[in-house]
Amino acid sequence: MSDDPIGLGPAMIKELLQELMSTAFGGCNPNDGCTDAEVTAVGDRLGISLPDALRDYYAAAGRHPELMGMNGHEHTLRVMVPEHLGVEDGHLVFCGENRWPAQWSVRPDDAGWPDPRVYGRSEPGGKWYSESRRLSSFLINVAGRQAVRSLPHQATCRIREQQLGVVESLLSYVGSREIQKGGDWLSFVDPSRRILASYSYNTDSLRVAAVDHTALESLHERSGLPLQAA
Repeated sequence: MSDDPIGLGPAMIKELLQELMSTAFGGCNPNDGCTDAEVTAVGDRLGISLPDALRDYYAAAGRHPELMGMNGHEHTLRVMVPEHLGVEDGHLVFCGENRWPAQWSVRPDDAGWPDPRVYGRSEPGGKWYSESRRLSSFLINVAGRQAVRSLPHQATCRIREQQLGVVESLLSYVGSREIQKGGDWLSFVDPSRRILASYSYNTDSLRVAAVDHTALESLHERSGLPLQAA
């Protein structure tokens, strides 16, 4: 049996992005995305065909300030806008951190695949390491993490992975946990209450956010988690 990570499949990344954007921002706007011409121009400039997963992200959110990390918040990631995409040290770099120098990429030889594997490194010029996840899953986690940071009411707590059952009983995974397998984060959503959450394996921390403060207060009461206002 292969241990290759599961990708999202055709069109699914768009559906999940639309769910996140509807939950966090009340809906999608045509101006949130890039045009086909803008994305195609990047491939022509670089001499490669961009992965379908990245094209789908650009089509849905390529001009969205929060989901692209354009606001420069130190705790968010920065997805490269199409015109800034470039090849560094043999890799197509599409994402970095706003606070730290870490970068993520795909190999140009893999860029023509619909959903290639992601590579990461701790700083520019460092060694690239293969990550155990697909580009589509990585981008959905990025979008979930960015959306959580954009909401007006937020709370955090430290919990172990073994305690995630409490979160799972109240919120749904964005897509599924299996789809998100192999990443550093997990993303959750409750569209009806307009609640989002992001869990970090690296720090054992859960960040929950909501559009309405009463929804966050209700989640606090129902979960029993030691959430504190962020």
